[in-house]
Amino acid sequence: MKRRTLLRSLAGGVAGTVAGATVAPLVADAPVSSHQPQAARTDTPPSSDARLLDEHQRRTLASLAEMLVPGSTAAGVVDLIDRVAAVESPPRQRRFLNALGAFEHQAREAGARWIDLDEPTRVKILQAASSGPEGRPRLPGWTKGQPLVFEPTDPPPPATARDHFDYLRSIVARAYYSTEPGMKELGWTGRAVFSSLPGCDHPDEHA
Repeated sequence: MKRRTLLRSLAGGVAGTVAGATVAPLVADAPVSSHQPQAARTDTPPSSDARLLDEHQRRTLASLAEMLVPGSTAAGVVDLIDRVAAVESPPRQRRFLNALGAFEHQAREAGARWIDLDEPTRVKILQAASSGPEGRPRLPGWTKGQPLVFEPTDPPPPATARDHFDYLRSIVARAYYSTEPGMKELGWTGRAVFSSLPGCDHPDEHA
């Protein structure tokens, strides 16, 4: 699957599939095993070295990311996702860790940690996840002019393997296409500049 096709499918909300050896960036409702989020944030600004994942989780994410979007590891996607996740809200952290933990859980059911599985078994798990049912159907699109209605609803159903797959794939793809290699793949050359510096159009003579 070409990268541009993958990006278009992500934007359109279409699930990707696993092709060959690869697959073409938070809710507490799935087993997480030892993948527990950090404590809730305080008013103290996080350190620039803040991380959410331990070493095993980072290796698991690196393996998944490389299969979801080849080239992610070299582009530094794992470190980018880890840094952003470390300063996210606890609910978002839980959703991320649950998605990551869901694939670790499936790997353990297959007899090993995700990072210790052979490639065909990893692909088989991702193929099944990418083609499985959605537990949380996407919300219908909003059209300009329509009223925004917020009504209490029943609790969402438990996330499925497909939900976790789509969520992780979205995170990895968005992170990858935010890196220099990803942007170059979309046509960015690095030579774009402002013809003039943007100024303020405020009438008090400080434009």
